[in-house]
Amino acid sequence: MTSRLFSTIPLLAALASACSFEADLPEVQVTQRGLKMPGAPGTAQVGEVSVTGSYTLSSCNTASVKRMGSDVLVRQVRIAASDSQPSLDFIDFAHVTMTNPASQESTTEIMSYDRSQTASTSVIDVNMPAPIDITALWSADKTVIELQAAGQLPEQDWTVDVTLTLSGKIKYEL
Repeated sequence: MTSRLFSTIPLLAALASACSFEADLPEVQVTQRGLKMPGAPGTAQVGEVSVTGSYTLSSCNTASVKRMGSDVLVRQVRIAASDSQPSLDFIDFAHVTMTNPASQESTTEIMSYDRSQTASTSVIDVNMPAPIDITALWSADKTVIELQAAGQLPEQDWTVDVTLTLSGKIKYEL
């Protein structure tokens, strides 16, 4: 234990004497497990339908990022089937958006997915061709992330895990 303490003292001293600190975060994953999506009774008779599920990131999740003047980018969105629904083959289209309900700014789409005819999967992975800057949304007191799914959806409620792969830069000035 003592050797670990002595090895961290120079690092702490360097940080304390620094005027600013900057670090690149090449990849961070933030996952919402068990996002509940409503069932769509009567889908077999009606055909394709759309449902929406959402969750909120609050300031307790993002307060430190806001204070540090960080830049946050979305690089990938992953929607994974949960135990209750082992396949996502019924999803033809999916969109994920982020919005700050306290702002008049428009909603930012961070993912759009169209299933190919032959696709069969329990995971939908969408990599961004160019990273999407969500710094202002991430720093808001509340950020709502919404998943809209369309297709021949299950009649009973189902859940998915939504993972955002982020990158960015943290800047802190003393």
